[in-house]
Amino acid sequence: MTNPLLAYVRGLPDIPTVVEINIRSGPNTSYALLFKLAVGTANLPVLDVRADDQGANLNGKTYQWMRVQLPDGRSGWARDDLLEISGDGTAFGYGVIPTRTHAFALARMTAVSPPVSPVTPPPVAPVAPAPAPVSPAPAPAPISPAPVVPTAPVAPAIPAAPAPGVARGTPTAIINTQGAANTRSGPGMNFDRTGVTLPRGSRYPIVGVQREAAGQQYRWFQVNNAGRLLWIREDLVKYEGDTSPFGLPTDLYPAPMKTNYWWVRGYNMPPTVDASLPEHDGWDLGAATGEPILTGPNGGLVVRSVQCTKCTPDRPSTLMQGFSLGDPRIFADPGWGNGYGNFVIVRYTNEQLPASTRAALAGRGLGGAALFVMHAHLSQRFVEAGTTLTAGQPIGANGNTGNSEAPHLHLEVRAAMNPTFTSWAAIRSGVMDAVVLFSR
Repeated sequence: MTNPLLAYVRGLPDIPTVVEINIRSGPNTSYALLFKLAVGTANLPVLDVRADDQGANLNGKTYQWMRVQLPDGRSGWARDDLLEISGDGTAFGYGVIPTRTHAFALARMTAVSPPVSPVTPPPVAPVAPAPAPVSPAPAPAPISPAPVVPTAPVAPAIPAAPAPGVARGTPTAIINTQGAANTRSGPGMNFDRTGVTLPRGSRYPIVGVQREAAGQQYRWFQVNNAGRLLWIREDLVKYEGDTSPFGLPTDLYPAPMKTNYWWVRGYNMPPTVDASLPEHDGWDLGAATGEPILTGPNGGLVVRSVQCTKCTPDRPSTLMQGFSLGDPRIFADPGWGNGYGNFVIVRYTNEQLPASTRAALAGRGLGGAALFVMHAHLSQRFVEAGTTLTAGQPIGANGNTGNSEAPHLHLEVRAAMNPTFTSWAAIRSGVMDAVVLFSR
């Protein structure tokens, strides 16, 4: 007789300081925290499995949440990257799992996952995208592997109730998630969800911008959806038009890919770090392998261009060659590009930067500084060190090389007063959110 599906709390093995995981009232990190479970807790019956109801994902693979039951009768939801499971998972789309296996590494047939009980009502806690750093500095804290990856971008959709007649120049938010984006009744994750989702590629006039009072203090955009005012977090949108009345820079560099990309995760570093998530020192933008990566509109200089000698065409990533994500050996190995795979670093001198970027640097005591931008995990490099770049020149192609688990661009920005590049590690102290230079 097959054993029932049981869960084991694995935590994050690459982060030994994580000794407990959060159990929530619903399948997303924005739901209320019910209690915590210690790493090592075993033999928890799985009552239900659901996809993350906000579509939270890691490089295109949506997190699954499992409702587990404790011996004292309590139950709650845990995210699959923190669990191992074994037993008969047929009812939930996994089939029979003979030995304990990392749940996030399993493919699931979602059509066969009937709900067992209703989810407790919504969110009270702020949330930020789940990160997974890759850096040649001391070993980062990544999330575990995702085997299911989209190979092509999702086509833009038309909203069910689009904002009609958005005039040219009108401050406009453009949804830039892989799928539809959830909205809130106010500017923060502690506000109720409205039940309205906005499809990728849809456009809405911006009527207000406000920074949240807690969490990572993201800005939130209030948008007009056919007369209904909704709030959406800034990392889920791009914006265009005259946004200066809202204090949004209009002169930033465009993202290094044109339109066929989507937001995966953002910057999560002190002093605004979300302690419940691993640190992440850049942006991750998902896209199909081969999507061109472009330089900024004012030229630039390639200061480093590295070919990953251990990345093969059939097995470009460390995961494909038997390493676990975040293995410290990878970050000390130049053959893996110190974890970055194929990468290109471009320097933009202070004179080449947008005026708003120069002002932001000056406000941090870095007046006159240059910015160095890492473009990592490329499938191909088109330029070598010493190349002087023209505006919008392709420097490489999106890929899945090095310490990576799906095709994406890791975009990282570091500032330095000395424009002469010596090494990436030497300017580690200058790391900052890429929003200082790039629009999303």
